[in-house]
Amino acid sequence: MTPYRPEVRFADIDAMGIVNNATFLTYFEQARIQFFGELVGREWDWHAAGVVVARHAIDYRSPIRFGDRVEIRTRITAVGTKSLTVAYDVEALEGDAVRTVAHAETVLVGFDHHTGRSVAIPDVWRTALAAQG
Repeated sequence: MTPYRPEVRFADIDAMGIVNNATFLTYFEQARIQFFGELVGREWDWHAAGVVVARHAIDYRSPIRFGDRVEIRTRITAVGTKSLTVAYDVEALEGDAVRTVAHAETVLVGFDHHTGRSVAIPDVWRTALAAQG
């Protein structure tokens, strides 16, 4: 999968001159959208067979500053009946060097927005993930 490369905007920076911790959640959301778009295509009905966030966990290692070039590698580390775990590795690129910024995980639960109930992870996702290896 293609790494997500967020644009580090001035609005993302806090008073300390680094990307605010809450902004990471937005970066991860965009990384997931790109990941699932590549996995199952962009013609997805998120209302009928979508997911909701059940949990986020982030281990920060190094700050991101305005102007840093950042890559987020996204992968699925666990698939249950109604949930899956998405992992993110965040790195800053500095010439030929790579600096580890953070590692994070999000637990997603299958959810039908029409009925308001949790549902099984869609088969199309399971098939695509199995094909990915």
